[in-house]
Amino acid sequence: MEPRQAAHTLEVIRTLMERTCQYQLLTARAGLAAGCLTLAGAASFLLLDASNPLSFGVVWTVVFAGSLCATCLGTVARGRERGERIWSRQARAIILALAPSVVAGFVLTVFFFAVGGGMHLYLPSVWMLCYGQGALATSAYAPAPIRYLGMALLLFGGVTIGLTFALGESWAVPLMAVGFGLGHVALGIDLLLKERQERSVKVFREVA
Repeated sequence: MEPRQAAHTLEVIRTLMERTCQYQLLTARAGLAAGCLTLAGAASFLLLDASNPLSFGVVWTVVFAGSLCATCLGTVARGRERGERIWSRQARAIILALAPSVVAGFVLTVFFFAVGGGMHLYLPSVWMLCYGQGALATSAYAPAPIRYLGMALLLFGGVTIGLTFALGESWAVPLMAVGFGLGHVALGIDLLLKERQERSVKVFREVA
C-alpha cells in the first residue's frame, strides 16, 4: 500500500471511530448563522441605544432565538441527510452538560436586568463566560472546534468584564460582536472545512 493511500485509510478509520462517540449533527450553517446574527445585532446598535434595557433585551433575544432556531433546523436536516437519530445518546449527554450553564446564564440575565443602573451592559461578558463553561462541559462529546471556541470565550469573557469596566459600558456591544460574532463565524468556517473533508472520506469509502 502506498504511503498516501495508507494515510488516507488511517484518516477514514479515525473518522469512523470519532463518529461513534462524538455528536456529529452540528452544522457549519448553524455556526455561520449564529455569527452573522450576532454581528447584525451588534450593528443594530448603531441606530439603537444599547443603554436602553428594552432595546438591548429585544435585540439579543431575537439574536439568540434565531441562532437556536438555525441550530435546530440544521441539526434536523443533517440528521435526515446522514440517516441518524436526532435524539441520540450523545445529544442527551450534551443537553445535560449544557443545562447548568444555560440556567446560570438565564438567572444572571434576569438579575442584571432587575438591578438596573446600566448593569445589563455587563451581560455580554456573563454570557460568554456561561457559554464557554457550557461548551467545555460538552468536551467529551462535542467536536474539537466547539471545545476551542469554549476555551476562547471563557478567557475572553473574563477579559471583557475588565475591559467593559475600564473602557466604559459602550464597549459591551463591540466586544459581543468580536466574541460571539467572529467566534461563531470562525466556528462555521472550521465546521464547513470538516464537512467537506467528511464528504471526501465518504467518497473514498464508496470507491474503495
